[in-house]
Amino acid sequence: MRPAPLRAAARLAGFAFLTGGLLLVWLAARPLGAMARRPLRRLWCRAVCGLLGIRLVVEGTPFRACPTLFVPNHVSYLDIPVLGAMLDATFVAKAEVARWPLLGFLARLTGTMFVRRHWREAKRQRDALAARMASGESFVLFAEGTSSDGLDVLPLKSSLFSVAEPGVLERPIAVQPVVLAWRRLSCGTPIDATNAELYAWWGEATLLPHLWRVLQLDGVEVAVRIDVPRLSWSVTSRKLLAAELRAQLRRGLAEARAEVVVPGTPVVGAVA
Repeated sequence: MRPAPLRAAARLAGFAFLTGGLLLVWLAARPLGAMARRPLRRLWCRAVCGLLGIRLVVEGTPFRACPTLFVPNHVSYLDIPVLGAMLDATFVAKAEVARWPLLGFLARLTGTMFVRRHWREAKRQRDALAARMASGESFVLFAEGTSSDGLDVLPLKSSLFSVAEPGVLERPIAVQPVVLAWRRLSCGTPIDATNAELYAWWGEATLLPHLWRVLQLDGVEVAVRIDVPRLSWSVTSRKLLAAELRAQLRRGLAEARAEVVVPGTPVVGAVA
């Protein structure tokens, strides 16, 4: 795949124009409250996906009957606009994200909940999440704790799942897994271990060089499967819940990838 620096420059200019324009509208709408600003966030996310050539194939419906903790697998910083294009929920991010150039500023501005992954902070952060969900707010939690190559799902960290355990909240909440399958390039080539790094951002990859390469690519198809939710009254243990959610995510990811994998190629993450 040949580099396309002119495409990257054009997209970067488009991103700056889009973000700057909507930022002014966002700030003007702040006195109207969060409800008035949510459509602006969805518009920004959908526009960013279009700008980068990210084509979404969506299956399933976000649960809306009560506050919901959406739990996707985590592949890249690009998961943010993909999920933001369809979920009316606040993101939970590690504290380091707040210091990222530009993206950290946007995360802070849109109310992202930042957490520190340390056992001493677990209960305090769980209680803060519970208080916001009790008031009706839904969240997106990348429970793997880090991103991966997108070909499998890492074990889920369970500490914040305790928000769904008995006795924590007086009102019911839901926990809903969301499968993100970055599955083929716009030319039709399936994404596998040989090219996953084109869009997946993990390991030792640095942010700005990776983003510059993404800006040069033609585009990609992402299958999003919003799976069956679990209501908190059915949760007995956060650790058991984490294991069950991971199994759901792995199964859904294997199914989504199997639709485009060349026959004879093993599907990483397949679950019996």
